[in-house]
Amino acid sequence: MLAPASTGAFILLLLTGVLVVSRSTWLTLLSCVPVGFSIALEVSRQIAGGDPFAEWRIGAACVTVGLFTVVTLLRVFAPGPVTAHRLVFAVSAYLLVGLTWTFAYEWLEVVRPGSLSAAGDPAEGAYPPVLYFSFVTLTTVGYGDVTAVSQAARALSNLESLIGVLYPAVLIGRLVSLHAAAGPPAGAQP
Repeated sequence: MLAPASTGAFILLLLTGVLVVSRSTWLTLLSCVPVGFSIALEVSRQIAGGDPFAEWRIGAACVTVGLFTVVTLLRVFAPGPVTAHRLVFAVSAYLLVGLTWTFAYEWLEVVRPGSLSAAGDPAEGAYPPVLYFSFVTLTTVGYGDVTAVSQAARALSNLESLIGVLYPAVLIGRLVSLHAAAGPPAGAQP
């Protein structure tokens, strides 16, 4: 179970995500539904001390962070000059992809326990194995200490590793083409 500080950080992440999508009224309204649902279920879990709605809570978090990921990616790949903000959005999108998959694996573990297998017995309060597994898979490091056991977990991990390989290649290609399309800076010598 997350500590109240982690819950607060998660809620802050969700609210920050709403601010990021707030440039579009319809996206803001669309994001408020899963964000509100996620916050309500997370707070009720902390208050009740149990997690009777784990499937719904984790699913809502996955949808919410996934929505933020898509909006961030749209900004990264949109036409326009390559700026420091675009680069920050690109890194943020990569981290959000890993977090979205974290919630997908966590949801799968709730729906089908034993979908992932961790070597050893992680200590209480240790680094969450699903977060670790997600980023090890996204970066295609694959240490093997946490493995996908079920067919669904294997399918998810294969898809995530493909994204982890393709995203940097597509991102670099897009940023180079945007930079080339902008032309040389004003006053630059050929």
